[in-house]
Amino acid sequence: MLLNNIFNQLGISSFKGRLRFWFLCFIALMVLFASIPFIFFGKQEKLEDANVSIEKTIELQQVVINYWLQERISDVKSISELPSVKALDLEQMKEVLEAFDKNHSEFGMILYVNEDGISQINTKSTTEIDLSDREYFKEAKKGNSFITGVLIGRQTNSPIIIFSNPIYDSNGNFKGLIAGQVPLLTITDVMNQFQDESSETYLVDRSGMLITKSRQGEIGEYIDTEIFEEALAENPITNFYNTQNGEKVLGNYRWVHNNQWLIIGEITESKIFEPFYRMALMLSLVVLFAILIGYTLMVWVSNQAEAPIRKVLEGTRKIGERKFNFRLEKCKKDPIEFKELFDNFNNMNEIIESYIISLKESEDKFRTIVNYSSDMITIHNSTGKYLYVSPAGKEILQYEDKEIIGYDSYYFIHPDDLELVKQKHDTLLKEGYAVSTYRIRRKNGEYIWFESSIKLQGKTPEETHLIVISRNITERKMVEQKLQEANNVLLELSTKDGLTGIWNRRAFDERLELEWNRAIRNSSALSLIMLDIDYFKKFNDTYGHQAGDDCLREVANIIELTAKGSNDIAFRYGGEEFSVILPTTDLADAELVAESIRKAIDSLNIPHSGSVISKCVTISLGVNTMIPTESQSIDQLIAKADKALYQAKQDGRNCVRSTVSLISKPN
Repeated sequence: MLLNNIFNQLGISSFKGRLRFWFLCFIALMVLFASIPFIFFGKQEKLEDANVSIEKTIELQQVVINYWLQERISDVKSISELPSVKALDLEQMKEVLEAFDKNHSEFGMILYVNEDGISQINTKSTTEIDLSDREYFKEAKKGNSFITGVLIGRQTNSPIIIFSNPIYDSNGNFKGLIAGQVPLLTITDVMNQFQDESSETYLVDRSGMLITKSRQGEIGEYIDTEIFEEALAENPITNFYNTQNGEKVLGNYRWVHNNQWLIIGEITESKIFEPFYRMALMLSLVVLFAILIGYTLMVWVSNQAEAPIRKVLEGTRKIGERKFNFRLEKCKKDPIEFKELFDNFNNMNEIIESYIISLKESEDKFRTIVNYSSDMITIHNSTGKYLYVSPAGKEILQYEDKEIIGYDSYYFIHPDDLELVKQKHDTLLKEGYAVSTYRIRRKNGEYIWFESSIKLQGKTPEETHLIVISRNITERKMVEQKLQEANNVLLELSTKDGLTGIWNRRAFDERLELEWNRAIRNSSALSLIMLDIDYFKKFNDTYGHQAGDDCLREVANIIELTAKGSNDIAFRYGGEEFSVILPTTDLADAELVAESIRKAIDSLNIPHSGSVISKCVTISLGVNTMIPTESQSIDQLIAKADKALYQAKQDGRNCVRSTVSLISKPN
């Protein structure tokens, strides 16, 4: 009676409201009793434990980093003291450096720099780079081993450090140095091996740049936090502070690498007070106990709802018997939730009745559409096996049900199209819809073209199936193929020179732009040869234009054959002038190709009585090599090659002259 009065006073008339009331009461009581243990735990003790933990972790990391740095410099020093290195036996040195690089994954590359500062051996990159201005080379000349600060590699464009040691021969003469390049990611891996789970340590240099990966950012990013400022000022840090990523932490630091690098150790406030979270578990146990008490009260309340629940159960049994015309009757004493439930139940039965009727009508319509559709409609399971094939599909492919149902759809697809279809299947799994074009085998062995629209249905792997609507597009594909063949013929006609049969000026412009952009992306060399036939006007005047055309064809053929032999491309630039594009080719190799072309033309022995320099047809060639950058243009490459060609003519013709553009030297 007292409880009913309480419910009436609070306006709690629903079953849900009564349960909430008792649960709120017992949860409040639970929190009161369970929170008492918290007063016996002091935050100061946890802060002291956290400081000790951070201190130990940083000391360990300090030892590890110093040891690791000494190990790497010792590795480099051991190479420089090998007899083959001191003797400057370059072939053996190269084998030693490559073997060392292969067996020491922490090094990105190993190189030998001679006494003039020129790199002569590099296990991963180009050589003949002037490094005499580098700090580690200057220290080596003084006889010092050296570890650089953080550098950004000009070739890798990533942060690195370099370990170097000088080389002296048996007479004590300086002969260069051995240097090892280490990516900063390697240091991250080293530190992670000795990382404490409860805290995080990371390295920064004096500029604040991150040397190792951490939650504060990626390598190469900068931090500006309280602990970094205090470390620069050599001040102790004792209070909580906010990190770069907004976490509230307690931290400490140590300087390493001759006070060039800073180890920062941090532990979040949540980790420090994790014991208090364990107390929450104790609180949860108290809550569980309170829930058990509340359960007893809920049983008492649920008994009041027994009669309405039995009515609902009776209604569900009627649904199971497909008696959808059954309706529940409401009573005044039932809670309002049950009254609403009865109404919803009765409405649901009405909806089910109407849905069943409309579903039957939809099935009839679908069956009619499928039976009379000219497109092939199929259903597959999630692995692609046929579950259903429409009448149109049987007519198109000529298979009976027993010859296709249950078989994997990939079995009927042309082998050349399998990879594309599998890629579309992956797209289907991600997006739920895909359109695929492929060839499929009919019963008589003939392949026809299909265009299929595929939709994924089902929420679980067990329910998943594929609905596929396919159309025979063989005729359309044949038309497209003929159009493509015609386009290819037109394209070749527009880019080939009508007289000589080699690529024309239009093809030259397009290909040079392509190779120029590729060289910029790869920071690689690009060479160009410009050449023309010496005294060709006199040749035409002497032998006639038909002989001149024959001469152009023979010269073009030899240039093309010679260029193909070196993986380069020949073009007719205009009139009697030709060009050759040489991708990824330095000046020395380009000059060799040019000289080969000159000799090949000379060996043709085409008579030329009008020539001042020879009795046979000769050519003059100009070569230019560049490593293109964004600030340069293709016109510069062509202009300098033309200038070299002009110099060849000035120097008596029938020769090769070259020029190379100045470029920034990579690191």
